[in-house]
Amino acid sequence: MKMNRVLEFVHDLWVGFQVETPPVVQRIFVDHLHRVKDVARLLVSPHLPVYRLEGQAQGGPLEVTYAGLEFAKPIIKNMLFVDDPVEQRDGRIPFWQRDELANLSPGDIVAIEAPKDLIHKLPRQNAIVWPRFVHHILDVRGDWSDVKCRFRKSTRRHDLRLTRKHGYQYEVSHSDQDFDVFYRDMYLPTMKIRHGSRAPIMSAREARWYFRQGLLFLVKRDGQPVCGGVCHVVRDEVRFILMGVINGDQQLIKERVVGALNCLRIEWANQQGYRAVNFMSSTAQLEAGLFQYKRKWGAAVSIPQHVHRRVWIKIRRCTPAVARFLKERPLIVVDKDEKLHGLIVVDDPGSVSAEMIKDWEKRYATPGLSSLVVCSVRDFTEGVADIHDPDLVIPISSHAGCGNGD
Repeated sequence: MKMNRVLEFVHDLWVGFQVETPPVVQRIFVDHLHRVKDVARLLVSPHLPVYRLEGQAQGGPLEVTYAGLEFAKPIIKNMLFVDDPVEQRDGRIPFWQRDELANLSPGDIVAIEAPKDLIHKLPRQNAIVWPRFVHHILDVRGDWSDVKCRFRKSTRRHDLRLTRKHGYQYEVSHSDQDFDVFYRDMYLPTMKIRHGSRAPIMSAREARWYFRQGLLFLVKRDGQPVCGGVCHVVRDEVRFILMGVINGDQQLIKERVVGALNCLRIEWANQQGYRAVNFMSSTAQLEAGLFQYKRKWGAAVSIPQHVHRRVWIKIRRCTPAVARFLKERPLIVVDKDEKLHGLIVVDDPGSVSAEMIKDWEKRYATPGLSSLVVCSVRDFTEGVADIHDPDLVIPISSHAGCGNGD
């Protein structure tokens, strides 16, 4: 309990420093401080804890060996297992012993989270490098009509139309009282309804820091606030930190009040002369609901500059559960030049049709991705898979996924 309080204090101190530091100082120092923080963590504890995770996946039983800090482990669990796996601490390993890290066993899959300088030195055969999350950034410069054209067709057809239909209006607030109402009556109920008892709740203290360095954007219907979001302003970028719907009202959500929130604050940012809005993070999974939702606004994906950790995922045994995971969970992967690609795994690349390629482009092509790479699940079975030598490469233009598609 005492350790948790210490960690919370350190977290608050770190977030407060980042939020309240003047932009010019952030631009010069914060990225370097993140790197120093990661190095300091390894110097203080120069070992990566190793865990064994065993449970049921969609395709059958699955065993995973995970080494690294706690950040990616919950995402790995959620991504690979149907229910919470049985977790067992299985020792630790010095981070500098790359050969031992690369050959960790047992497990059908080995996942290692560590600084990218270490991760990129691990072998790529039968392995991929995965960013545990990406940011979604939309360029809002130019005429408003140009910005709207960056949205996907479904967004223009539904969210923009319903924003007009329901007569949603907005108000920008800097009032502490409005923030308290938003946090208590919008943010907390929405998070609890969405995520239940495991809701990742941001503390009121941390949320208030972001609010005081930015603003509260309120959406009104018939004169009453029904939805809102805390926006943190950093130089010429508006970051969408938190959102909530009054009392977590599901009918308002069905009526796309969250879409109205995004439409109105994107338009506001455009009118105020900002360069971009940042929808912030989603897991780097192409089929994930949050990724797809943020993608529909035409935002480009990127890894935040200050995030220096990556996840190395190696397939040791291509069991039915592993094969199903590879085929049903297309991921964003990172090459050695830190470029992003969408990874699609299929049974037989030779049977990929023009219609399949068109469908993948429609569903996955996203600004910020250099290409979609297609590999065979058989490559992982035979132990020679390497995304640097894929079976098929589908190039992606810088405007892919914007202004078209459903």
